[in-house]
Amino acid sequence: MRPIGVLASSGSVRVSVAVCGGILLGAVLSTGEPDEPGESPRILLVERTDAGQGGAEPVRVIEVRPVPAELLRRWRQQPPTPAQWHALFPVRVADGPADRPPLAGSYCLITDGIRFEPLYPLAPGHAYVAEWRWPPERPPLRATFRIPAVEPGPPVRVLAIYPSAATLPENTLRFYVHFSGEMSRGDVYRYLRLLHEDGTEVPHPFLELDEELWSGDGTRLTLFFHPGRVKRELASREEQGPILEAGRRYTLVVRQDWPDKYGRPLQMEYRYAFVAGPAEESPIEPQQWKLVVPQAGSRQPLLVRLPRPLDYALLERFVWLENNVGQRVPATSCVGGGERLLTFNPQTPWLPGTYYLAVDSRLEDSCGNRVGRPFEVDVFGPVTRTPPLQIVRLPFVVR
Repeated sequence: MRPIGVLASSGSVRVSVAVCGGILLGAVLSTGEPDEPGESPRILLVERTDAGQGGAEPVRVIEVRPVPAELLRRWRQQPPTPAQWHALFPVRVADGPADRPPLAGSYCLITDGIRFEPLYPLAPGHAYVAEWRWPPERPPLRATFRIPAVEPGPPVRVLAIYPSAATLPENTLRFYVHFSGEMSRGDVYRYLRLLHEDGTEVPHPFLELDEELWSGDGTRLTLFFHPGRVKRELASREEQGPILEAGRRYTLVVRQDWPDKYGRPLQMEYRYAFVAGPAEESPIEPQQWKLVVPQAGSRQPLLVRLPRPLDYALLERFVWLENNVGQRVPATSCVGGGERLLTFNPQTPWLPGTYYLAVDSRLEDSCGNRVGRPFEVDVFGPVTRTPPLQIVRLPFVVR
């Protein structure tokens, strides 16, 4: 953990401005009483490098120190409430109305002061103001600073949408939208449209979740059709009609005005046209898969040909290779062929012997059918709400 800038110090009217690590730091204090003896408190922007795990960026936090030891002892015995912390050490976005509420986050006591960690990372290119309001009878210590903007790179574009086949079952449940860069989040459904072949819009086709399903890097969105209009004999489907109907043509549109994380529109509109086919209601049967086995001593890929398309993302997670003692075989998997072909490229040449293609029973197709279990079930029959996790292993021999 390292401080990357001193933002302010207490006392009479003073202005302090500095640039440190590319961050513009500044502090403005109102007129107050002269400093008391001892070191004056300072507000610092600190990078918690210990929080950067697995290549993640360090977390920026804001600290005030030193704080009188007696005050810290009192607060360790009886910590302030969240509302009291916000009143004592608020951090706000600098731009906008003065009554804007403080940033959400957590407060904790450190050795000689107080640390505020925002719930969401401080955004590049934005200015923030922090205040230390102690003691109450003196003007607050105030610091304003700006996080440097990051070079945004080329405009973001849609790379692909999965499933990618030209014909999709009419009971398709989900799509994955892949972007070349990080996108903005919140109310994303207004940038997505599903059109009939005559250009009219399918009304309200998506399951609009408050917690949008983004990958960690913000480049992949998981998009669901409303299951109540996909699954048979449910009220939503009966009242509003199905989303897809076999034999009809559709286009999934990603609008160009969708902003990326820097507020720039997409490079271009993206359209994915497909035809709705008959519903797929059968479970996945790995025993029907065809394996093209490589030769010993080579680094040829193992090819797995699937009788129908399966879920793009789940194929990458829930299918792997094992050797004859149950250890994973280091190999890079790749999904292609309209999600009907899975290849495994070994990191080392194949040794002769028996191997296994392992399939997690949670693997699904885009309609929600799982290994050995269809999505549509008999509502009058017994239903296992949480089916037991199983691994199906398909043996093959490298000669």
